[in-house]
Amino acid sequence: MARHDLVFRRRTSIAHRLPDTYQEKLLAFQKHVLKLRKTHNYTMGAIGNVDETPVFFEMPGESTVNKAGEKTVHVRTAGVEKQRCTVMLGITADLNKLPPFVIFKRKTLPKEKLPPGILVRVQEKGWMTEELYLDWLKSVWFRRPGALLRQRSMLVVDSFRSHLTENVKVKMRQEKSDMVVIPGGMTGMLQPLDVSINRPFKSHLRRFYRDWRCGSTEMTPTGRLKKPSLSQMCEWIVAAWNTIPEEMVSKSFKVTSISNAMNGTEDDAVWLTSPDSETSSESDIDSNESSDEQ
Repeated sequence: MARHDLVFRRRTSIAHRLPDTYQEKLLAFQKHVLKLRKTHNYTMGAIGNVDETPVFFEMPGESTVNKAGEKTVHVRTAGVEKQRCTVMLGITADLNKLPPFVIFKRKTLPKEKLPPGILVRVQEKGWMTEELYLDWLKSVWFRRPGALLRQRSMLVVDSFRSHLTENVKVKMRQEKSDMVVIPGGMTGMLQPLDVSINRPFKSHLRRFYRDWRCGSTEMTPTGRLKKPSLSQMCEWIVAAWNTIPEEMVSKSFKVTSISNAMNGTEDDAVWLTSPDSETSSESDIDSNESSDEQ
C-alpha cells in the first residue's frame, strides 16, 4: 500500500451527494435572507440558528491498542451504546451560545441535581416534538439576550416537521420572529450549527466520556459497568458547549451566507464549505431518522 501512496483511513462522514440544483437553492436562500435583513434590519443578536443532535450515553472509540494478530478486539462499555438523548443547540450571530435544551427518554424529570446553564425535558421516546419545540421557543429563543425588547428577529431552521407546524408558525408571527427554512438536502451547506459546530461539540463530549470511563470502575449489582448518570451527561453537555469558541460561532454564520456583509463583499465565504465534497450533513441524517421513527 505504501508504494501506491495508500493508507487506512477511518470514515469521517457518510457520503451523500448534494442536490443537482444546489447552486440554485443556495442562491435563492441567499436572496431570501438578504431581502429579510434589508427589510427588517435585524441586529446580529436577533439572527439565530437552532438544531437538534443526538448524544449517546456510551461513546467508545473506534480503535484501541491490542496485541498484534488478535482477531477479536473488546471495548468495555456498560452495554447501552444505543441509549441516547436529544440535545437542542442554539446560537446567534452576535457570537452568543444559547443554553442547551436536553430531552431525555423517560416519563418524569430526573431528581438528580443538575448543573446550571442547561434546560432538561423528558419525552417517552426522547424525541423533539411540536410541544417541546414550542417550549424551546418560549424558554430559550424568546428569552435570549435582548429578546425582551421585542425587536424583530430571524431564526434559521431545517425542515424537520416539528419546526414547521401551524402552531409554531402562529407563535413565531405573534413574537415577530421570521422563520427561514433551509432547503431540503442543503443543511450541509446552510445550517450554521451543522457546518461548523456539531462535530467539535461531539468531539469534546467523547473526550469527556473517555476520560470518565478510564477512571470509572463502578459496577451494577449484575456485574456490568455503570453507565453515565443523567447529571453526568448534563455536565458533559454544558462543558462541551462552553468549550466551543466564539470565533467558531461567527464563522458558522459567515460560511452559510446568513450574517455576511450586505454589500456583497463576503458572499464567497459560503464556498469554504466545499460543496463538491459530497459530504452529507449530520442533521440531514438525524432528521430523516427521527422522521422515519415518528
